[in-house]
Amino acid sequence: MENASKALIIAGSILISILIVGLGVIIYNNVSGIASGAGLSEQEITMHNSPFEAYFGGSVSGSNVKALLSKVTANNNAAGANDEVIGNKIYTIDESNNAVTSSSIKTGRTYTVKLAEGDAYSDVDNDNSTYWANGYIKTIVIQVNQNKPGSTSGSGS
Repeated sequence: MENASKALIIAGSILISILIVGLGVIIYNNVSGIASGAGLSEQEITMHNSPFEAYFGGSVSGSNVKALLSKVTANNNAAGANDEVIGNKIYTIDESNNAVTSSSIKTGRTYTVKLAEGDAYSDVDNDNSTYWANGYIKTIVIQVNQNKPGSTSGSGS
């Protein structure tokens, strides 16, 4: 009789141990799923940035710059509608750190479009960094090229 009661106690403690370990595994899986969902995968970052990077270059036409600004505006409007301005808004600035708008772009000119050369990553809502901390493009610099299309380098207008 004494051996049977000890066997039941041992069996009960094994069942309780299995339940505790199983509960720990479930909690760990839930917590790790939440933590991994907070970060963006490399593919998500590339998919977000590539439509804008397609316009980067040293001799981008004014109409392409206007198309880029249209995409940036759509991105920023969507970010604002979803309250995701931090981490998703894109700034477009000129060499003097002024905002660039579609109305300031002339279709007959060429432009240099590139990333800002400030801090690499930031989550501060200003245009002083290249990327947001999540890896999304934060600031694009648009500079007017000195020569008009079709002209040669040298003394110009």
